[in-house]
Amino acid sequence: MNTTLPPARDLPPGRRAEIRAEVERAVTARRPFRFAPLVTAVTAVGAVVAVVAFVQPWQRTEAVGPAQQVTTTSVPTSAPAPTPTKPVVHGLTPERIAEIEAGCVQISTGSGKGTLYQYGEDEAGKWALIYTENAALLCTIDGPGMPYNAGFTSGFDLEWMSNPIAIDTNGGSAGGDVPGNKEIYRGQHGTATAGGRVTPEVGRVTFTYDGQTVDATIANGTFVARNIFPTHWTIPESEGFEVRAYDRNGKLLASSVDLGKKCFVAPDNRVVFGAWNMKDDDTTKCEPAARWK
Repeated sequence: MNTTLPPARDLPPGRRAEIRAEVERAVTARRPFRFAPLVTAVTAVGAVVAVVAFVQPWQRTEAVGPAQQVTTTSVPTSAPAPTPTKPVVHGLTPERIAEIEAGCVQISTGSGKGTLYQYGEDEAGKWALIYTENAALLCTIDGPGMPYNAGFTSGFDLEWMSNPIAIDTNGGSAGGDVPGNKEIYRGQHGTATAGGRVTPEVGRVTFTYDGQTVDATIANGTFVARNIFPTHWTIPESEGFEVRAYDRNGKLLASSVDLGKKCFVAPDNRVVFGAWNMKDDDTTKCEPAARWK
């Protein structure tokens, strides 16, 4: 009998994320729930214990979790929206910014150079929006039991976006006092977060989830909106997810509900958003994508 072990091999693409999800399910008591809609082209879920990412319904993917997290997608913008080469993030030293970028990327995608576009602190904790070359990360910082925790959305072209807003990632966590949750999460607020890119004409962004609406912070050509819920809040059966973009005069420019039904193409006729809405190869039915950077 041949007892020679086979040679070591690298994991196939995607297997690393699958293993993480399997470990997450094994170490935590979790219940199934429906995911919130995403608006980007391709999405991947990256999370560790207590964080789950919501993906688009058309992906037919499911995840489970007690302290659950949502992941948002991109909503389009038509006019070019160049962003600063180096985003300006106030209140943090360059060293701390580098720590957050490295920590959030390592816990999610595990590769690529991350760039911090937004950072904030609220009653639910600290958060960050980070982009790599082709992924968007919503990251929580200094949470229970871990310095960084993140879900991510990947597989889209950062140069182009839907018009005039791109919901690149959305995520949420159930409250820490939900029955069956771990003791370490007790007292933690429930959250639902949406983040992405905007074009220059966007002056206001709102995010509605489970009947509650908040205004987003807009900075460095991006937006982040966080709905904060009570500590006993659970992910609803019907989310009521909607992101809206307005100009500076209050005129509605776009809604994620409508954008999710469209497709957008770059100048080379490449579909960069909404390919799932195309019933044939006729890209003339798509709208022009907006350049982000």
